[in-house]
Amino acid sequence: MSLILHLERSSSQALYLQIAEQIKVQICDGRLPATAQLPTVRQLARQLQVTRLTIQNAYGELQSEGWVEATIGRGTFVSAAVRPQTIPPSITTLGDQRPTPDSVINDMIQLQQLETEPMAGMRSMAVGAPDPKLFPTEEFWGAILSLQSDWTSLVGYGSPQGDPMLRVEIASMLKQRHIHATPDEIIVTAGTTHALSMVVQALAQAGDVVLVEQPTYLGFLHILKEQRIQPVGIALDQEGPQLDALERAIQLHRPRFFYTSPTYQNPTGICATMERRKAVLELAERYGILIVEDDIYARLAYDTPPPLPLRSLDTNDSVVYVSSESKVLMPSLRVGYIVAPNALQGRLLSIRRATDLCSPTFLQRALATFLQDKGLQRHLKRTIPIYRRRRDALLFALRRYMPEEITWTEPAGGFCCWLTLPRTHALRDVHRAALEHRLALAPGEVFLVHPSRELHLRLTFSSQNEEGIRAGIELLGELISERLAKGNAEADKIYDWTPLV
Repeated sequence: MSLILHLERSSSQALYLQIAEQIKVQICDGRLPATAQLPTVRQLARQLQVTRLTIQNAYGELQSEGWVEATIGRGTFVSAAVRPQTIPPSITTLGDQRPTPDSVINDMIQLQQLETEPMAGMRSMAVGAPDPKLFPTEEFWGAILSLQSDWTSLVGYGSPQGDPMLRVEIASMLKQRHIHATPDEIIVTAGTTHALSMVVQALAQAGDVVLVEQPTYLGFLHILKEQRIQPVGIALDQEGPQLDALERAIQLHRPRFFYTSPTYQNPTGICATMERRKAVLELAERYGILIVEDDIYARLAYDTPPPLPLRSLDTNDSVVYVSSESKVLMPSLRVGYIVAPNALQGRLLSIRRATDLCSPTFLQRALATFLQDKGLQRHLKRTIPIYRRRRDALLFALRRYMPEEITWTEPAGGFCCWLTLPRTHALRDVHRAALEHRLALAPGEVFLVHPSRELHLRLTFSSQNEEGIRAGIELLGELISERLAKGNAEADKIYDWTPLV
């Protein structure tokens, strides 16, 4: 059979990977059904004007991942196990018109699992998580195996504050962000979400008001909802939180704290300027409110080093700092940490003992061993160029395929890009239409405290390779263009009238 493939010879992605990725796309959308025979290596090499080795490598990549099966003497065929299927009924809210942060988080977890199953044929640009294929598997297993002789001392209950060896390594990492915290000032948590939940419980009670960025991390909105705390949104611009809006909200609501993610913010990717950071900190000190700083993406910088965190500029003990290893290493480690003002330490540790007591000592020590051996530096040196290329591929595809009515942020780090669409009826279901084409996107409304005048989508680029990103954005551009054209045509019909006299 004939395949229609387009190669970007100027791309940094290898040609064989481009070929393999486009074949996956055509399997996922049904153009290549199960058991369909692919062209021979010689035929496809001649068609694409590449070497036979390039095609052999592409087919080898597909075969190793279970997409195709090769039989000597017969040829290469789409695997019978790989076919487009209906979206699992449990994944509904990403296509729902009224999703909630809780339901979207649940769907994202399921989608990440489906991405690893060729049978599902699902592509996700909804989950802001690192690519599992890039995990430092062998090195981390080495760290685990090195602990065998200490096994008996690591399988009991550990300190609620965290493994001492891990806290030493975290303190060393924090110095790179110009945060000078001793190991005794660090509390290890089960990820950033756990850290934020503990901080909210320590600082606020049901009915209290807290300030958050608009838009903001949907997981934090879910924490506030479950603890019956009222969020008030502070609008962002390209330099960070808008100062006039922040000061008015402080004066009006007397909030318990202001939650901010100033470095490569989720969901927008915006990085607050140093001037804006200092001004936010000055406001907090003037009015005597705490800042909760989420610095989870800071080490994923693609263009220039990230700005200093608020905590490093804090001279008044006004900043509670949280971060984790979920985005730079593996989400399933569930290792986050808090650096809090001294007056808050006791309350946080009491909450820790009352909730899950402690994190698994064994995993904490394995991570400490990995960090001590400079494993994180090697991992970031290897993966940041890959994520940079994926970020670049996303921005290039957006410029190439999006209609002129659409705008987006251009993140200098992290995994997130914020797409802004005109609020028209024609585009209300675009994320649902994308899901029907097996492309998952995060609807923007779940990141918002207050309704927006525009529609939004959050796009993530971490788990898709460059060709997958291009294909996904091309599809999304087509869906948006079709709906805009249809909406304009319907508007013309409504307003196209001819007077009778």
